[in-house]
Amino acid sequence: MSDWRLIKTAPKMKTLLLFAWTEMVDEPSHLRNWRMGTGFWHRGYEEWEWEGRILKPYDWQPTHWMPLPEPPP
Repeated sequence: MSDWRLIKTAPKMKTLLLFAWTEMVDEPSHLRNWRMGTGFWHRGYEEWEWEGRILKPYDWQPTHWMPLPEPPP
């Protein structure tokens, strides 16, 4: 879990990220009730895009992120 970072540290460019969303965070290293997906910050909308969908302020929002690993050679 040490690779997960708080969403406020995510790059705001069109970089594909792995997101985690959780309702409860006791400590930065503990995620509960979480799900994952890929997405990026959509500059045109100034909102996160997750799995091809723009997340509006009333939608769930990612709370953590990590860079995707390099693809295999």
